[in-house]
Amino acid sequence: MAHITKVPTTGAGKPYEVRWSWYAEDAEGRTRRYFKQERFRSHPQAKAFKREVEERVAGGGHPDASAGKQRFAEWAERWYRYKQPNVKPSTARGYRSILDRSLLPALGHRQVRSLTTADVQDFILDLQECGLTPKTIRHHYQTLRSVLQHAARQRAISINPALDAELPTNRSTGRPDHEPCFLTSAEVERLAGAMTEYPYGLMVRFMASTGLRAGEVSGLNVGDLDLMRRRVTVRRTRTKVKASETNPDGWETHVPKSGKTRHVPVPPPLVDDLTGYLARHPHHTEKDAPLWPGRENGGAERFRGGAGAVTYDKPWERDAFYKRQFKPALRAAGLPARVRLHDLRHTYASISASLGIPAYRVAEYMGHASEVVTRTIYTHLFAEDSTADMDLWSQLIESSRATVTTPLRSETG
Repeated sequence: MAHITKVPTTGAGKPYEVRWSWYAEDAEGRTRRYFKQERFRSHPQAKAFKREVEERVAGGGHPDASAGKQRFAEWAERWYRYKQPNVKPSTARGYRSILDRSLLPALGHRQVRSLTTADVQDFILDLQECGLTPKTIRHHYQTLRSVLQHAARQRAISINPALDAELPTNRSTGRPDHEPCFLTSAEVERLAGAMTEYPYGLMVRFMASTGLRAGEVSGLNVGDLDLMRRRVTVRRTRTKVKASETNPDGWETHVPKSGKTRHVPVPPPLVDDLTGYLARHPHHTEKDAPLWPGRENGGAERFRGGAGAVTYDKPWERDAFYKRQFKPALRAAGLPARVRLHDLRHTYASISASLGIPAYRVAEYMGHASEVVTRTIYTHLFAEDSTADMDLWSQLIESSRATVTTPLRSETG
């Protein structure tokens, strides 16, 4: 059975401790009694956990002692093996990097059952002292929590020690939150006009007028552009990765972030520009050819740091474009240097909201999971105008006051 004990703490600690025990066979087959405790900030939390523990022990759901003795590294590799086939390749690479560079060196040698919330908190503090941003620390923490949750589901540990950890925020560390930049239509035209090579000015107008993500722009083929219906179909993303024997061209193709194909309307003036662009596209009859050109960056050009010639045989590459075209164009157009490529997507949302396009349709065009996501990200853009509503209230109140005669108070005794 489990019981709750109140223990002394300092400051805003966790004074309520749940202690429990269970019997299980150890690695040598002998029956042993195991003890464990967890602390909580409030008595209701402790009481709820006590009930959960008692139900788990009664149902035979106590931890497996031999599984708990396995090192964290073994559970991390097992988790990654299950996770890798079910996420995007870029996500899997991120997990692998966090495991190899952070989690395994710090915690890989520990028995998974020995890890506590304090260990998790110390790990987070170490990352913070290394200068990692709160956002990056959150990615590391989420990976750690997921590995430990996998171990908990497999009964190697009774409870995930990462569940109650505290994370730094930009506010707590004094870091300012990044604020998106919303360009006006005129600023988009200035930026596009500052592009020194064709067709990148047109591509900037296209991105600001459709709200596509950079990976989706890279993933577009000629056949995805339907000028008769004035729309573009987003079917895939392309990401530039390190070339390998299995991937010699260094491009990775995947489904869009939402996992669904979507159709995005294109403004009629841009349709006219794209019609002329396709007429000049050397592969306009090949539906599977990349829509936007990349760079022929090899050999002597790469050695000298040159950008290479524009080529329609390769997809458009975001990072090279941002460094060699986008940032110089910002300076030439007199726009803030903090404007990012992704801000063209923010600009699309801003202009759409200013034109009165409903949030649910903007969410559909941008590939958000729901209108709630769009409104959460762009709350100030889609704030409803309350002026008309208050005018109706004013009319009602004034009408009511006009029909009611207030009796005069007697001034005599």
